[in-house]
Amino acid sequence: MIKILVVEDEPKSRAAIVSRLRSVLGEEALVETAGDGTSAVSKALQIRPQIIFMDIELPVKNGLEAAAVIKCHQPEVHMVFLTAYDRFDYAVEALRSGAEEYLLKPVSESDLRELLQKFFEVAPPVQAATPFETSLNIWVRQHYTEDISLESAAKSMGMSSFYFSRQVKAITGKTFLEFFTAYRIEKAKRRLCSTDLSVSEIGRSVGYPDSNYFAKAFKRVVGCTPSVYRTQAKQNDQP
Repeated sequence: MIKILVVEDEPKSRAAIVSRLRSVLGEEALVETAGDGTSAVSKALQIRPQIIFMDIELPVKNGLEAAAVIKCHQPEVHMVFLTAYDRFDYAVEALRSGAEEYLLKPVSESDLRELLQKFFEVAPPVQAATPFETSLNIWVRQHYTEDISLESAAKSMGMSSFYFSRQVKAITGKTFLEFFTAYRIEKAKRRLCSTDLSVSEIGRSVGYPDSNYFAKAFKRVVGCTPSVYRTQAKQNDQP
């Protein structure tokens, strides 16, 4: 049985996340909740969830503090931090506290579906990321839906365009545009497989308001159009 803990002090937001989890997982999963950091620690030790969705701004004990305690007892738990604030320093601190993902509220059903698919597909261990790589990944995760240039990305990261470009190439083996595009297309691939959104809606959700341009960018990276990719993916899932 999948066991999930949702830690959120706002009742409406907590209920919304639980409802979306239920729509994805059905009634087979155990979904428990807590309203503050101290209760979150107690509930986590009690039910030992596989995934915890943890708000950062919590009463009594904040989410970062609660996560640190839980990780000491359950290092294998998947920790996902939630916040209503689009702050880069929050994201960095969240990942340093043991989080594997960082999401802005309100969290969509498609985001939850992608996370659940990621966590329940076994993957080989990866080499620890460098500080720059961690910061880059957080920044892209926060801005991939926006119209971004190399210059604006570098400025946002507090670097010159030349230095930023060299760092991205050294870490990823790609130019910034190639890396940024690859992230967007990977998000699109997951949503094509896990949602019923139209191709144009998925394109808009990953930063391509022009559906024709999205299709061309997708084909350039994947080798086929989004529609063909979705059809092939569904055929491969059939018994």
